[in-house]
Amino acid sequence: MSDVAMPVGRWRVERTGGLLPLVGVTKQIGPDGGWTYLLGVPLGRFDVRDGRRLVYRGWPVVDELERAPDGSWHGRGLALGRIELVRFRLVPPGSGG
Repeated sequence: MSDVAMPVGRWRVERTGGLLPLVGVTKQIGPDGGWTYLLGVPLGRFDVRDGRRLVYRGWPVVDELERAPDGSWHGRGLALGRIELVRFRLVPPGSGG
């Protein structure tokens, strides 16, 4: 893993492929964990592991994050450690992109 810091803060989740609602998904990421929200309602709590993995509590789901060359963050959601459910990018709130 790279030494680039985890994207701590609140993020809008933008789907780039797979299953995920088109709008209304956000993540609040802290250094050790956080929450995923749907339309402002807490949907799933996660722990941050290995600096790039969001491991959901009570669900067999993990989000893997990666820093893109342009500095943005991209991710993919995996079920059971290997079934890709979604690809997404994290967008700062209020950003048009």
